[in-house]
Amino acid sequence: MQNRYDFIYLFDVKDGNPNGDPDAGNLPRIDAETGQGLVTDVCIKRKVRNYVGLVHGEQ
Repeated sequence: MQNRYDFIYLFDVKDGNPNGDPDAGNLPRIDAETGQGLVTDVCIKRKVRNYVGLVHGEQ
């Protein structure tokens, strides 16, 4: 990669599980203090790769 690209990826999930925890029976990852859902960097990277593959085709 010759150039670095920074971007913001925003998404909203209602009544869903955007990033299950395999160590907890695939339950949603939750911040214990705030009660908000957590999504790992690995999950976000996979979602971006899937999107790019769908839009630009697998290369």
